Amino acid sequence: MRQTLRGELIMKNLHKLALISAISVGFFSQANPAAAESRITCESRQGRYNFCNVDTRGGVRFVRQISNAQCREGSTWGYDRNGIWVDRGCSAEFAVRDRGGNNNNYNPNTGGDNTGAIIGGVLAVGAIAAAIASGSGNNSSDGTITCGSERGNFTRCPVNLSRRDRVILRRQLSNSGCWEGSTWGYDRDGIWVDEGCRGQFEIRR
Repeated sequence: MRQTLRGELIMKNLHKLALISAISVGFFSQANPAAAESRITCESRQGRYNFCNVDTRGGVRFVRQISNAQCREGSTWGYDRNGIWVDRGCSAEFAVRDRGGNNNNYNPNTGGDNTGAIIGGVLAVGAIAAAIASGSGNNSSDGTITCGSERGNFTRCPVNLSRRDRVILRRQLSNSGCWEGSTWGYDRDGIWVDEGCRGQFEIRR
């Protein structure tokens, strides 16, 4: 009896995952499949902190390290909505996705911007995935933790972290933006979120 119930549960989850895949393909096919990227080099000279101003709202991708000093996200480099920062000798090349101006979000069928459709699709997929993976509330499993700002207030999700541990944002689950150092962060007592940020975080030990 237990094996039968377990089998039914597995099949239900497989159907849900198939639904997520279908939704993902659907909304991404409506978006421009070739969003342009621009490259930027940001250097920490003489081991000092440096901030490189650039619009990062379209996303940032680490391309290559060009310094002898190691570049580690969240430790010697990172970014917020206003730009990319480097520290402790890290110098690297980054790719920044263009959010507009090069027809990246332009839909020729409507003559307008389909950014809203893209964001809506991301949120829909994220919500379904979160419901399957973690249910409701803040929880953790397998090195990941879901932490949300309750009613837009500062919220801390307790987790034991050492000085060597790193935390990265794997997936944003909220309409409100999750920006490291602004609306989320971490210390030895756990992960904190604020201003409506809700996301799935990975702990790298």
